[in-house]
Amino acid sequence: MIGVGLLTAVAALLLRGTKPELSFAVTIVGGVILLIFAIDVMAETFGIFAQIGEQTGIDSALIKILLKIIAIGYLIEFAAGIVEDFGSKSIADKLVFAGKVTIFAVSLPILQAMVSLIGNFLELL
Repeated sequence: MIGVGLLTAVAALLLRGTKPELSFAVTIVGGVILLIFAIDVMAETFGIFAQIGEQTGIDSALIKILLKIIAIGYLIEFAAGIVEDFGSKSIADKLVFAGKVTIFAVSLPILQAMVSLIGNFLELL
């Protein structure tokens, strides 16, 4: 991954002065390759989350929501970094904000489950 990142950065830097459109394409391709590597690594860890859910008795739907939240966070950060690299910091900031709103919306069932759990504990007292 480090090699792909360094090679992409150097190639984009060398091409930026002579062929900026090719520099853009090299950066996108390098980013996609890095994203594929990262997704491959993350796919291996999904089994661990399922195993944790089975051992603790946590509903699998909640585990899926947690994985969605993690994926949204990483993908938004990745996309915002690319957008910022191309000089659109204001768009990158708005993308990060939209990602945070999306994470909040996706996490509402977890909040609902926590409130229900706390309510059940209070009833036992």
